[in-house]
Amino acid sequence: MSAETTPSPTAPSGANSSPDFGRTAMAILASMVLLIVALTGILVETTWRDPSGAVEALPADPGSFARR
Repeated sequence: MSAETTPSPTAPSGANSSPDFGRTAMAILASMVLLIVALTGILVETTWRDPSGAVEALPADPGSFARR
């Protein structure tokens, strides 16, 4: 009986897992950057104000309801 152990074929070795980790890290980083850009765009679109419409002229006061 031999005491040698052979690595299982499903277990990742150190040389094979390094490129996979790099790809996974880059995919996560790219997803986070795209999410930040998209959320910033949504924030700008929903809060952007037209400078010419910043001060709105109110219509003339028709008088109070008590005087009618």
